[in-house]
Amino acid sequence: MYLRENAGDLRRGGILTMPAVMTATANGVDTSTIVRGVWLLENILGTPPSPPPPDVEPLSPDLRGAKTIREQLELNRKHEACASCHRKIDPMGFAFENFDPVGRWRTNYRTNGHPKIDTTTELPNGDKLADILVFKQMLLKREPDFARCLTEKMLTYATGRRLEPLDRGEINRITTALAKNGNRLRDLVQLVATSEIFLQK
Repeated sequence: MYLRENAGDLRRGGILTMPAVMTATANGVDTSTIVRGVWLLENILGTPPSPPPPDVEPLSPDLRGAKTIREQLELNRKHEACASCHRKIDPMGFAFENFDPVGRWRTNYRTNGHPKIDTTTELPNGDKLADILVFKQMLLKREPDFARCLTEKMLTYATGRRLEPLDRGEINRITTALAKNGNRLRDLVQLVATSEIFLQK
């Protein structure tokens, strides 16, 4: 699944920091730590957070004196209904804050006195992440999660339906076979095309 390439500027290497991904996970004007974090959890690690409770207001422009998105999110995490999910979401999004809404590298925000961007964060397991380079190293350690997520996404696409709990056994079989051969994309395509899930769609 992963192929090592010399990217020059290591902050830029890989799909995740490509301008297309950074733009798709922003609103064109501002970045969204939450949207970027949720996107990564759903589409790369396969661990989507629960939807927010119905009575929670969306994050709005700051009216409480916070200068950065980090300060706004820290204020929001004081609400217990928000805290449990945002402990997982926010660290994933903070890692990308150096990339502006269209994927350009930046070190300061353009508003509110140009505060310096702080990408340091802590994962729920206690691991500390200093920047995008450390974050990418953490993601490399989660290759099995990525392989399972990609398997599920490909099966969903191939069958044109949502996966169900009954599909877990076949998904486990595919990911086990995939890992034995080094998680190669070519093998994944073949395993999906010959899977019971696909053949009996």
